[in-house]
Amino acid sequence: MAELIINNIGKLYRPREGEVEVFENASVRIEGGVFSDISERPLTPATDAAKVLDAGGMVAIPGIVDPHTHAVFAGDRTDELLMKLKGLSYLEILSSGGGIAKTLRETRAASREYLKELLRERIGEFMRWGVTTLEVKSGYGMDRDTEVKQLQAALEVETLSDVVTTFLGAHIIPPEYSDKREEYVSFLTDVMIPYVAERGLARFVDVFCDRGVYTLEEAEEILRAGKRHGLLLKIHSDELENLGATRMAAELGATSADHLLLSEEEDLQAMAEHGTVPVLLPGTVFTTFLPHYPDARRMLDAGLPVALATDFNPNCPLQNPFFVAQLAVFKMRMMPEDVLKALTVNAAKAIAEPQRGMVEEGLPADLVLLEVKSFTEALYRLGYDPIRVVVKGGKVVRRWVNGAR
Repeated sequence: MAELIINNIGKLYRPREGEVEVFENASVRIEGGVFSDISERPLTPATDAAKVLDAGGMVAIPGIVDPHTHAVFAGDRTDELLMKLKGLSYLEILSSGGGIAKTLRETRAASREYLKELLRERIGEFMRWGVTTLEVKSGYGMDRDTEVKQLQAALEVETLSDVVTTFLGAHIIPPEYSDKREEYVSFLTDVMIPYVAERGLARFVDVFCDRGVYTLEEAEEILRAGKRHGLLLKIHSDELENLGATRMAAELGATSADHLLLSEEEDLQAMAEHGTVPVLLPGTVFTTFLPHYPDARRMLDAGLPVALATDFNPNCPLQNPFFVAQLAVFKMRMMPEDVLKALTVNAAKAIAEPQRGMVEEGLPADLVLLEVKSFTEALYRLGYDPIRVVVKGGKVVRRWVNGAR
């Protein structure tokens, strides 16, 4: 791979877990797909084959990491917007056969190749918004063939992005098991989790533990099975009701706990004690018409490395991390520095990808150039698209000139 130099970066933001360092009038050198030199002076190419890009004073941030998506599914749920506007709740739509149950039927009927085609398009749209690494969950099959089909599609899809997979067989109780929950939980713990783990189909196991979905006891049984088989742990928790799932998962060593609208002080303490990353999904609050957002400020004050994600799924068709970031600012009162870390270094930690989300020598060269004077301006300008260049692994994969996409 040819050497790439980017000079004349107005502000280069370098988030780390504890701080965000800003280089003025910065330059970066990329060799072999990694950052090899980061400087506050112009750099000159080492060979005639090098490519030199003038950033024109634009802002640079690390490639964005999305640590929570449900991006491999078939069908859509546009019709449910009208149901929500008429006052139906998430659980009411689900109990009527819509919601996840509807997507389950459509995804079961789809071929693996069709799912790969859909996912390729969706990952391309993520990349267009500066997302260079993302997590993708299964969970719209809840039978062996469809869950495996989803995970295989995510692993096999041809894309420049890095994809981390999560097994979410415990998304809902599938309709055919509605009166035999114990049997389905046993199917997950005794059949699916060993199968997924032995074949390397997923890095994580996840459970939706909330009112109307999985109980605390069921979720713990599933997570413990995942842990026995070498999978890392995640939990959907405290979205509709606090069942104690965040504390339980943290005590089991969960990498992240996600949603957290109703988390309490004990939950925050458990996450802090056990190193669990809180992943907040304000886009879902927005699209589901929920009454309040997570208390991000309290989590930050507790010293937690808050991460942000789109939660892209048929109920939250959102792939723009800057909209998520603006909700975090205007609805959760997160400071710009906290938002930047939440989209990059903290998000990478939430999917066990510590080499992502930073601009450091020797790390993969994922970078996004924004046509603003500061990162704060990108959050301030509602509806504005600041992205001009996306670099993935040292290669310019997206570039927009004079407004052309």
